[in-house]
Amino acid sequence: MKTTVRENLYKALAVLLVVLVFACSSCTVSDEDKKRDPEPAEGEIMIYCVSTERDALHWENVKLSSTNTEYMIDEVCRLLSEGPREEGHVRAIADNVDIMSYKIGRDEQLELNFTAGYMQMDPVTEALCRAAVVKTLCQIEGIKYVEFFVDGEPLTLNDRPAGLMSPDDFVDNSSGNYGFDQNVKIVVYYTDENGKMLRESILKVYIDGTKPLEEVVLEELIDGPLESQTELRNTINPKTVINRVRSYDGVCYVDFSEEFLSKVPGVTDDAAVYSVVNTLCELSGVTKVKITVSGTERKYFGKLPLNEFLSYRPELITIEKAGE
Repeated sequence: MKTTVRENLYKALAVLLVVLVFACSSCTVSDEDKKRDPEPAEGEIMIYCVSTERDALHWENVKLSSTNTEYMIDEVCRLLSEGPREEGHVRAIADNVDIMSYKIGRDEQLELNFTAGYMQMDPVTEALCRAAVVKTLCQIEGIKYVEFFVDGEPLTLNDRPAGLMSPDDFVDNSSGNYGFDQNVKIVVYYTDENGKMLRESILKVYIDGTKPLEEVVLEELIDGPLESQTELRNTINPKTVINRVRSYDGVCYVDFSEEFLSKVPGVTDDAAVYSVVNTLCELSGVTKVKITVSGTERKYFGKLPLNEFLSYRPELITIEKAGE
């Protein structure tokens, strides 16, 4: 069971949580914001930047001079490095950081190599930088994902590789609230006392604008139910590490460490695996889940096939009756 340590940790981290704020015509924002961040015209793309206070993202619309993918990447990298034209905006990349080179990889991914100064950015600046760069470059046709390297080495955050990133990996807040914290409700499926059926748990958590919601819900699942939820149990080994998680085309791809295969005593294979699948399928846009372990496909979890695209299974969920 979790203790209140995790809840206290969320509160302590709140001062560092980043909410990416976008002014758009469909949001309730001031006239000044609408004027500052207009929707792009035909042929324009949004070059993201940040406010001088470094507490929000903005953009400036630019029509690129070429339609060739490599030339467009060159021009966008230059614009990101030069910084915005308007007062009140500064470039998202810190002054002592530059993009040294890039490489177009397979599967529509772009590898960016930054100078060593990247690692000197404070967490908030780094988060905004990463969001701005990814959201800008992924507007180029043929670029769906961006991976960061620093001085030739993959970027790591909290001792984990940042990996491939897409615009969907960053939580947007269009409410006009320029605060640093945001609460969201998420649904996580633990198991019941018998370890056979799943039980819904609705949790309210702080989210970090730089962390995909897929990772947030999986961390909650691995941590297990709250101390007060005595009727619920962990479904997967709490030592399990999330190596990578990303979603596209309706599929969430998650790679766990080897500990995932060490089953929790008394929990069925269906309850363990589908606690992951059903939890992820509660997220908007996710309809199927593909699970790998240590970067490789495994045939089975116990006796349950794991080398397939797995879908939501509502029949495994126990609905709490009134009065229980």
